[in-house]
Amino acid sequence: MEMKHHVCRQCGVRLTSDEKAIYMKMVSRSAVDFLCLGCLSEKLGCSRGALQERIRYYRESGNCVLFR
Repeated sequence: MEMKHHVCRQCGVRLTSDEKAIYMKMVSRSAVDFLCLGCLSEKLGCSRGALQERIRYYRESGNCVLFR
């Protein structure tokens, strides 16, 4: 079985698991296509750094299954 690698639906960059997880956490848990951090930060009107901080928070808290 071939593993499908997700790419940003807006700019086409290859996504990390954290980028997919933060998109699912902040936009839609049932998402099948995603935005990279840069495009997501534009969509949400926040900085890329703010999203990175949120990822770090969820990863360190251990409470969100998307970031394990």
